[in-house]
Amino acid sequence: MLHWIANSRSGFVALLMAACIVAVAIYALPALLAWSMGSPHRMAIALVDLLLGWTILGWIAALIWAVMSGNGGSFDEDPPPRREPWMR
Repeated sequence: MLHWIANSRSGFVALLMAACIVAVAIYALPALLAWSMGSPHRMAIALVDLLLGWTILGWIAALIWAVMSGNGGSFDEDPPPRREPWMR
């Protein structure tokens, strides 16, 4: 199988496409974590990741922000219910 990937044009294209998919998934990791953890700042984290993620510091900042602003539990827990200000 490695011979097919290394010595053919279609193998190279398949390997290049797989590498691009993995790179996009890693690039979008902070935004995906923010959405999956129910962060209240998920849109801002996604924007920081989109606009500044190409810099390593921007990507790390977005990742830390996404992890720290989650719902405080695991991925499978529901976020706490939101209460409207007038319900207090």
